[in-house]
Amino acid sequence: MHTKRWSAVVALLVLPLILGGCFLLGNREPEASFTVGYGVDPADPLIVELDASGSWDPDDDPIVAYSWVFGDDITILAPQVYTATVQNAVLRVRFPVEDSYTITLVVRDDSGASSLPVSETVTVPNVPVSPTQ
Repeated sequence: MHTKRWSAVVALLVLPLILGGCFLLGNREPEASFTVGYGVDPADPLIVELDASGSWDPDDDPIVAYSWVFGDDITILAPQVYTATVQNAVLRVRFPVEDSYTITLVVRDDSGASSLPVSETVTVPNVPVSPTQ
């Protein structure tokens, strides 16, 4: 008799895990991820495309905000930091000069949970631009 009760209790606790997440954990934080596309504008090699569509949420909550931080450490006096928070996963960015830049992404789901920051060094290539005819 006690075995049936324990089986019922275990089933009630395990069933939500099987059906899509544990109610005991609450809202879990999403996972940020992005790729960098180079050469997206042949006329301007300083433009790159940042694609965060690979970011995901373990609770299947929609990602509603992509917060980008661009560290611009080419200034000798003090590093400048530029930020942009957008709702779409793909962002095109034009960098001021050819150099290496650190880009950080944090995503937020519609329940308010934010991911841990993910950073990547982006090297804007030195690509010669062909003159227009």
